[in-house]
Amino acid sequence: MKKILISSVLFLTLAGISKQSFGWGKTGHELTGSLAWHFLDDSTRNIVMDYLDNLSFEEAANWMDDVRSNSYFDFQRTWHYVDFEKGTKYEPTSEKDLLTVLHSAIAQIKQYKTIKKKDVRRALLLIFHLVGDLHQPLHCGYASDRGGNSISITSDVVSGNLHSVWDTDIIVYKQINMDSCLNAYKTFDSSTIANSIKINELKWVYESRSHLDTVYSFKDNFLDVRYVDSNSETIKKQLVLAGLRLAAIFRSVFNPEAKMPS
Repeated sequence: MKKILISSVLFLTLAGISKQSFGWGKTGHELTGSLAWHFLDDSTRNIVMDYLDNLSFEEAANWMDDVRSNSYFDFQRTWHYVDFEKGTKYEPTSEKDLLTVLHSAIAQIKQYKTIKKKDVRRALLLIFHLVGDLHQPLHCGYASDRGGNSISITSDVVSGNLHSVWDTDIIVYKQINMDSCLNAYKTFDSSTIANSIKINELKWVYESRSHLDTVYSFKDNFLDVRYVDSNSETIKKQLVLAGLRLAAIFRSVFNPEAKMPS
């Protein structure tokens, strides 16, 4: 079994970042990978690892962000988010987005017995990352402010724009890690867990958006310590959900008879 590597927290200053923001940031995505590993049985872990070749779950979860510096992958820029305005419903367009790409990638790995290993690997890398992105509420946000990227904030404890605060700064300031996420998981009852792992990508998007009123609950662009403390609890639970659902996707495809470890 490959040892899980949890990176030390990295502080990334993301003020002024463009629309193609990093969902969660490096540490957040690593946590979704680590949590998925935690929620999987050994057999399913080994199957997924075989397709990933030399990548850990944590590295796989960050792959889509790691390749952004390579202009070859510019076609993936719109894949990290799905934005539509408040009070409206999601409507697919001709442009690929987080939801359409994730749905297609899940459908692709279901064909793993008949397609090339490299194609399964590529689909897995998309799933690892996009399930994480989906659970950052501002990656399912409003186009009018570019998922919070257009909103500069002031604060005594975080900095940058609203999107980057949710991607990275709160995770860093509150030192959110595997232990704190697993403590948050202990607050989930069995019914919540059972409902959470039913695979429905569109439902997950609307669920993530249900946090947006709270995300925007501040005045004069100022985020106080209470805002950060309160929303750090939401972030931990969203990371746990991302890990649970990654594991559920992999079990459903590769080992449907497996049970989730207790």
